[in-house]
Amino acid sequence: MLDIFKAYEFNKKKAISFGFIEENGIFKYSSLILEDDFQLIVSIVDKEISFQVYDRETGDLYPQVHMESMRGSFVGAVREACLEVLYQIRKSCFDVQDFICPQTERVMAIVQEKYGNQLEYLWEKSPDTAVLRHESNQKWYAVLMKIPWDRLDKGREGLVEAVNLKHDHVADLLSQKGIYPAFHMNKRYWISVPLDDTFTDEKVLELFEISWDLTRKKK
Repeated sequence: MLDIFKAYEFNKKKAISFGFIEENGIFKYSSLILEDDFQLIVSIVDKEISFQVYDRETGDLYPQVHMESMRGSFVGAVREACLEVLYQIRKSCFDVQDFICPQTERVMAIVQEKYGNQLEYLWEKSPDTAVLRHESNQKWYAVLMKIPWDRLDKGREGLVEAVNLKHDHVADLLSQKGIYPAFHMNKRYWISVPLDDTFTDEKVLELFEISWDLTRKKK
């Protein structure tokens, strides 16, 4: 579960405002979960995060939450409750680590503020890939990747940050310089856009809005 903090950096000031208490360099936060039957204690030491869960009735540690072999519905519910709090902590107390492209930092700051979603780094084997998704239906509307340039433009060297966005006129867009068939996604419906200032921030944000609208839950 702690994989969700990869590519994020702990912000002490934000953590204190959120409710963390610092003592001897250790930041701790406590939250009651599952109708207050359990207590979740999150600790951060030297930017390393860990957590423990306690049964409030007995005061005993509940280690099953960390045991991958435990697959029951109850332990699953405990994990879900923990994960909900951990996501709140990430959103409120952590910053995304530095991007390699200046445009990425500018655009992502605006997008996350506008739509109220945070980048989620979901895959241990792809630590440089993150998604933005709707809270209402969990559908992705953007996938941010740090990839070799030649995955998009053969023969081009170096790394680039690119974003996959959904669009309803993909064929028309592919004639434009700076827009590529989607990397690792359905190329009929998605495009890849390098965030290297080929397009203005305003143009990229327009493409974000289209993708957001196409993937949102319709009334």
